[in-house]
Amino acid sequence: MKVLQLIDTLDAGGAERMAVNIANAISEEGITSYLCATRRGGSLERELSSQVSFLMLGKKRKLDLVAFRRFLKWVKKEQITIIHAHSTSLMLAVLAKINNPNLKIVWHDHYGMSDALEYRERKMLKLLARYIDVTIAVNEKLRTWSREVLGIKQTYFLQNFASLSGDALNVTTLKGEEGKRVICLANLRPQKNHIELIKAFSKTQDSFPEWTLHLVGKSFEDDCYDQIITVIREHELTDKVYLYDSCNDIAHILEQSTIGVLASISEGLPVSLLEYGNSSLPVIVTNVGQCAAVVGNDGIVINNVREELSKELVKLFHCDKKERDQMGLRFRESILKNYSKKAFTGKMLPIYKGLIS
Repeated sequence: MKVLQLIDTLDAGGAERMAVNIANAISEEGITSYLCATRRGGSLERELSSQVSFLMLGKKRKLDLVAFRRFLKWVKKEQITIIHAHSTSLMLAVLAKINNPNLKIVWHDHYGMSDALEYRERKMLKLLARYIDVTIAVNEKLRTWSREVLGIKQTYFLQNFASLSGDALNVTTLKGEEGKRVICLANLRPQKNHIELIKAFSKTQDSFPEWTLHLVGKSFEDDCYDQIITVIREHELTDKVYLYDSCNDIAHILEQSTIGVLASISEGLPVSLLEYGNSSLPVIVTNVGQCAAVVGNDGIVINNVREELSKELVKLFHCDKKERDQMGLRFRESILKNYSKKAFTGKMLPIYKGLIS
């Protein structure tokens, strides 16, 4: 069995991290593992195991014939049997299957706006769906959507898992006072709701001015980024809210953090939430996607950032260190039990084997 993880880039994002995590995990199980970044590499390249064969295809447009021919030649040469396509890399996988009908396609749906599926573009996906053998969804809503809207019979919900073992460099030093740092791991996109997070944090400052907020995630230098900078300045938080862009040493960053927060308006199953758990952080998350199911009773789940987040932050700020540590440890135990690499591969490998049997 030779399995290829197909992803557009290796920038630091949830789908990209899962592609790398899966490629590494199945190589440890004795499967010949490959990863192809269709457009470009990125910061996650360094986290790929040396046991995973890597191709950076360099596709420049949706229908790049030169890149497509190169990809087909490589897939044939390496005798790939299964293409595990993540998110929008599906089209290239389908084109490869049209060329070689013996290929099996697993489509991993990481769609982050699963709380607004009625607006999801579906025409192209319906055309591609006839070539998909199996869909893996990161939450139950996406699984149901794949089955009912796309008509894919073999659909599975598999929990994401996080792996921080690849973080080799400890280069990022968080500003602010130790033991009083709130962390948000999320690329600077509108659905991640950084603006309301910052506004909620600002309401805590009169009573808890020693606490700081740290935003780690890729900036796209767009309107969203400009709005975040503006709201930080308007609330006079330039020495209280810090932006770090995309970072590779996530484990090291979380070791310096005190509370993990996600204020998203929509999610699939965020890998960052699992990383908070692996690092024993107490968490506050919004009730979107699979977040509430992941946290259970071992964290704080809110429905409205504007009305609830500042109050919940204040409650955690009031707690002593021992209480917060106990909350974080309970969350870690839950993550290790239910969202581990072992749990994922135990479900994924039989799916692969079923496709080639």
